[in-house]
Amino acid sequence: MRSLSVKLIAAFALVILLGAAITYAVAGQALANQFRLYVNRRGQLRAESWAPLFADYYAQTGDWSGVEALLSDLPIISVSGGVMGRGRGGPRSGQGESGAGTAMAGGYGMGQAAEDYVILSDAAGHVVLDTAGEMVDQTLAPNDLAHGASIMVDGEQVGTLLVVARESGPTATLSADFLNALNRGILLATLVAGLVALLLGAVLVRQIIAPLRGLQAAAGAIAGGDLSKRVHVTSRDEVGDVGRTFNQMAQALEHNERLRRHLMADIAHELRTPLTVIQGQIEALLDGVFPLTPEQLAPIHEETLLLSRLVTDLRELALAEAGQLTIERNPVKLGDLVRRVAAAVEPAAGEKDIILSLDIPPNLPAVSADADRLSQVLHNLLGNALRHTPPRGGVAISIEATHHASKLFPTGAYGPVSALPGPPSVAPPFLLVSVADTGVGIPAQDLPYIFDRFYRADKSRSRSGGGSGLGLTIARYIIEAHGGHIWAHSQADEGTNIQFTLPITSTQLS
Repeated sequence: MRSLSVKLIAAFALVILLGAAITYAVAGQALANQFRLYVNRRGQLRAESWAPLFADYYAQTGDWSGVEALLSDLPIISVSGGVMGRGRGGPRSGQGESGAGTAMAGGYGMGQAAEDYVILSDAAGHVVLDTAGEMVDQTLAPNDLAHGASIMVDGEQVGTLLVVARESGPTATLSADFLNALNRGILLATLVAGLVALLLGAVLVRQIIAPLRGLQAAAGAIAGGDLSKRVHVTSRDEVGDVGRTFNQMAQALEHNERLRRHLMADIAHELRTPLTVIQGQIEALLDGVFPLTPEQLAPIHEETLLLSRLVTDLRELALAEAGQLTIERNPVKLGDLVRRVAAAVEPAAGEKDIILSLDIPPNLPAVSADADRLSQVLHNLLGNALRHTPPRGGVAISIEATHHASKLFPTGAYGPVSALPGPPSVAPPFLLVSVADTGVGIPAQDLPYIFDRFYRADKSRSRSGGGSGLGLTIARYIIEAHGGHIWAHSQADEGTNIQFTLPITSTQLS
């Protein structure tokens, strides 16, 4: 039994059978108990209607001796040996000329009374009369006496009268037939309800299995290399959530595969270009086309540096993704570090006639961080800003110490945290670093992916003109390894602002 649908239907059937069995047993028992209570109550009502006759008899005689003679004044009842009590004397209210009892108070006819026993006990519970002839001189339990009618004379209880249904005979047979008919009705209703529930369960199983089969087919297609395969999601339940999650996974796989292919093409191109230059330059030197001078060796050295940077970036990325990026934490004054990095890129900014401005408050709290890694992040962000800012533009670096959650993940920002529902209601103290430029901005379709590895918004850009698209990915891993977050917000032709946070550990803000 490997099919999930068969397993689910079998489980439904088992639950329905168990439920039907329990329902039949409980309902049957409850019905029998209620019918028994009804019979007892019927006898109690009859005893209450006859109790005044016995009270009159006791008031006249002063005891219960000879009370058997009173049975002839009652409707026909069962007595031992098959003898039936008869009415005596002339016609009385509720009796015909024959003297046979007909109907009395409570509306019970002769046919009903003919199957009842009468038991009479004195005030102490000792049986003085039993028309069945089985319990005379025995003592009734309080529970049994509770089902009878008290016989009161001058405000004093002198006895208890019980009318007990016969356990055999026509009435008992009719009662048994009645209970059996009701039990059969309960069983039939239970089976019909179970069948309907099983059919509805089969429909539900079909609704569950159908999208799972579609999911299975899509997973098989993706395993076979078709990363464009998606499942059709129509429901909003857990199965629909699985389908939507699967589509997101497939989209991410397709995106990563596309990046991987671009990476292979980029690496092949960027390795081939410097290797071609190196090979051509060396061959020219060996053939004597160029003299062996420092000027002719300089291009070889430059291309070797490009290859070295590419290999270094790839190694950094591999370590970061494996969680093995080395972070040597020490107290760092971030303001001083930003000033040093800004001073290092100042000449490049001057060459492009770009204004580099700093907004660093005094007495910023220190952070526990790796200064070299943070310097690597700042160099990357400033290098990107200078690269995409036109002449006479500006690049601004600012640092702010805050614990306001509204500063985190502002509206319109994208990055590794953009999938979060929003900023936390309470944020610990942190330093917020911003690198904003007045450049060309990032296209809206590229902004969500700028922190993905190997992604470059400008597909025509060579490594010598701006890298292989690993810088922001490595920066992301470095910032997250420090317990911070990084994001970007940008508009085309209005510039880009890259921000990241670092938690404050040495000084808490007030």
